[in-house]
Amino acid sequence: MASDNRLLWAISFHHLCNDGTLMALIALIPILVNEMDLSYYDVGLLGFGLVITVVVQYGVGRVADRRFSKILLEAGAGLMASSFLLLLLVNDFAGLFAAVIAMRIGAAFYHPVGTSWISRAFGGSRLDTALGVQSGVGNLGVIIAWISSGYLGEFYSWKAPCVLWAGLNLSAIAIGMLVIRETGMKPSQFAKRERTSSRLTFRKIGILSIPIMTGGALYQVTSYFGPLNLTKNGEWSAAGADLMFAFWIAVGTITSYYFGAISARFDRTWLLKLAYSVSCASVLLLAVANQWYFVAAILAVYGALLFVTYPAIFAFVIEATSDNERGTAFGILFGLQLGGGAATVYGCGALADVLGNPAYSFVVVFVMASLSTVALFSWEKGRSIKTI
Repeated sequence: MASDNRLLWAISFHHLCNDGTLMALIALIPILVNEMDLSYYDVGLLGFGLVITVVVQYGVGRVADRRFSKILLEAGAGLMASSFLLLLLVNDFAGLFAAVIAMRIGAAFYHPVGTSWISRAFGGSRLDTALGVQSGVGNLGVIIAWISSGYLGEFYSWKAPCVLWAGLNLSAIAIGMLVIRETGMKPSQFAKRERTSSRLTFRKIGILSIPIMTGGALYQVTSYFGPLNLTKNGEWSAAGADLMFAFWIAVGTITSYYFGAISARFDRTWLLKLAYSVSCASVLLLAVANQWYFVAAILAVYGALLFVTYPAIFAFVIEATSDNERGTAFGILFGLQLGGGAATVYGCGALADVLGNPAYSFVVVFVMASLSTVALFSWEKGRSIKTI
């Protein structure tokens, strides 16, 4: 049990570093818009870099199913660290975009490897708890990024957070190699020779495609354009806007940690329906809210429900697939999630550039969340996602 807990926390720390590194750069966007004279279209193009993660992530998932290895986890952290060290040499959009591409390649490793690893190592009643922990720790990394990046960027330099997150990723490699060796666990013991086709795997989880893509779009658009909307339309400071969205993640982190208890009390399908319904209203209100107390109230409710959708969907995917196709399944899942987020952020950036206001990006995700809500409520009982 102790070795299992060490494994869980080592993998979760990788999640913290992975998601925190990604968010650290996003949290700097209000500062980079001024430092590098970026347009809203440029911001959308940076978000479209998620497509790189989508492509690489699928390949990593297939490799993980064939030959599961902890080296894949450490390779991802190494690329994340390298990309942020590269940012120290960047002073224009071209260099920034190149570093983002490198970062997105590194980000492709954690989810198909780390999440599928946890699904194999923890079963039964421990699964929802383990998924909640790794999701919550990942959110903690995002909170740290939101809180620290704006302040470090405003009071020191926008490159200061790059040093912080490069160091954390390097420490994740060291901790991961040490802890995993101490547990004596061999990831390859989970691999099986039998492989399931990608098409068959997708058929098992395809019913969740629209909610998965919308979940990615809600998270990415809120992260990219939420602080930017407050700084441009509400005249907030970058640090203040980042702090508000750190609060959003903090609330979501708490609910993620307790996902095991929440799922034991409430039906997962009901939770998804409620979460997407609330998200519809929340993003529409965020488009017009500027007062801190109004924004805080919206983000509290929005964060509490949006972030339980992720471990809930993970659990459905795990139940629907077998061990030897989990890497592929999570590669597809996160490919859809990031792909939906990438395309939507890019479209929102182009729309905001044409209309001259980042608030319109929230109208786009309102439409997407509405479609997902309708899809969740309209599925026939025989095709309930409880039985996929």
